Amino acid sequence: MARLRPRYLVFLISILMMVSGISMAWAAQNNFGTVQATEITLVTSDGVPISGILQRPLAATTATPLPGVIVIHGVIQSKEWVMAFGIELARRGFVVLTIDAMGHGNSGTSTVPNTDRGGLAALEYLDSLTYVSTLGMIGHSMGAGIAIQTINASSIQVDSLVIVGGGSSSMATWANATYPQNLFFVVGLYDELFDVPELLNTLAGPFNTTAPVVPGQLYGDFATGTARGIILPPTNHLFETIDATCISSTTEWLMASLKGTPDTYWIPSQNLLYPLWVAGGFLACLGAILSVFALFSILIGFTVFRKIQQSPNSLYHAKNSRYLVMGLLYGLLGLGALFTMLLVNLPFTYPQSLGFPVILGLFFGSLVAVLLLIGIKYMMNRKSATPTWNDFGGFNGGEQKDYRKIGQTISIGFLLGFIGIAWLNLWVLPVDLLLALDFRVFLPFMKALSPQRALFLPLYFILFLPITLIDGLWIMGYLRTKPMENWWKTQTSWTTKAIFIKVLVMAFILLIQTIASLAIGGPFLSGFMGFYLLFLWIFIPMYAVSTSYLAWSYRLSNRFYISVLFNAFLFAWLMAAILPIM
Repeated sequence: MARLRPRYLVFLISILMMVSGISMAWAAQNNFGTVQATEITLVTSDGVPISGILQRPLAATTATPLPGVIVIHGVIQSKEWVMAFGIELARRGFVVLTIDAMGHGNSGTSTVPNTDRGGLAALEYLDSLTYVSTLGMIGHSMGAGIAIQTINASSIQVDSLVIVGGGSSSMATWANATYPQNLFFVVGLYDELFDVPELLNTLAGPFNTTAPVVPGQLYGDFATGTARGIILPPTNHLFETIDATCISSTTEWLMASLKGTPDTYWIPSQNLLYPLWVAGGFLACLGAILSVFALFSILIGFTVFRKIQQSPNSLYHAKNSRYLVMGLLYGLLGLGALFTMLLVNLPFTYPQSLGFPVILGLFFGSLVAVLLLIGIKYMMNRKSATPTWNDFGGFNGGEQKDYRKIGQTISIGFLLGFIGIAWLNLWVLPVDLLLALDFRVFLPFMKALSPQRALFLPLYFILFLPITLIDGLWIMGYLRTKPMENWWKTQTSWTTKAIFIKVLVMAFILLIQTIASLAIGGPFLSGFMGFYLLFLWIFIPMYAVSTSYLAWSYRLSNRFYISVLFNAFLFAWLMAAILPIM
């Protein structure tokens, strides 16, 4: 019996991982069939489409209505970011509507100022359902402000409001001891946007006390709608929406405020299912990533693609000392330019909020890096080291360049990269349309784009192409270390070092922030600087994936053109998916 070649075996395993992960996430989102999760589209009063996921327990009927809860995410997020609340509430007998706020996710945008950003349309829709009884709302960060604005603007009674990581800055203008009803705050002890002692003092008035509020203590009474409470779980702003204490306490609060006492649907709050959703997303993402590695390996074995494979005709390699010092410098260049652009208030309007400074920061960092590389090459040539761009993996040929061959190599590499992206989309679109799921591990990896967001892809793609090309010249060119004694050891070494270069500085900054925050019992860097650090949680996994493809691309063909197009599209996809549209 013929043996299955490793690349085909890995390809089949990766598909099994995707199918298994999708099945796990779907099972959690639908509570193994007792909840029906469907994507819906609402329309605001000014005609803006609002995308949402409605999770309806099958037990909810006109004869037996159940409480309804609206969940709204924060800025640079989407409805999937707060799905843990929906999963845990729906399986406990709540009808849950989780929406993409206006300008986020797959919702549209409005030219009308001071809009409620979709909260009012969601509240009116949920109130109109005959199988919904009492109403509650959950808002995280920006979503807290939307929830507050919605309650203030509507005559529909909301019997419970949960504020997660937001809402306190304008407390005096919207809250008192009786309004809104049954108010609950969830704020991470290390939330970068809060001064906890100041917050506890600010809450004294709405909690009907003269002393600073005590976390974990119940103020007021659920029966009269005056219940008040706050908890401070040990987490930060980003991870409040998947923190077990946050989720458990929220479900208990909404049970007490919307149902009064546990009913037949109640499950102990510590019995949590959403980790299965997270694990399913992780498995599906891992399978998707692995499938592309295998796909490239399979395709490059075909005659039409085999032409991209070049002989390793360069003896150049970087010494470990150069790799370490210059690799850290390269990592600092990119991160420094990114944060500089985020912190500088440029008088420039761009349709996607934060899109311009992020792209400009990455682009300027790459521009400085390529100028530095030209200078380094010049200095090496003066010392008779004479490395060529061919040594850095950038072009084909030796002294006499074959430009026809160069064009052919680049074209085939780009075609392979395009096929890899098309392969991922063949999974993303059906899963989104049929199952209302995204490939994600809390943070988005592959998200089905609305037509409005898809329009940003070409621009981001063009801007990311030179960035990913310069990445290749540095990481698998100038900083490429000496091959080891066998193929897999070399591949492991190059991949590990590539990831190390791209993420070490960012990981170190997050580590310092975490350790220092634990030491002082609060966020070490707070305010907007602390908020911008949260971007690193997005860039670290994306850089780990993209540099792995870069190393694999070079190992397959001794050129990195496959990964240049593929990674440029991956980053363009991420940017188009997560950044708010103004």
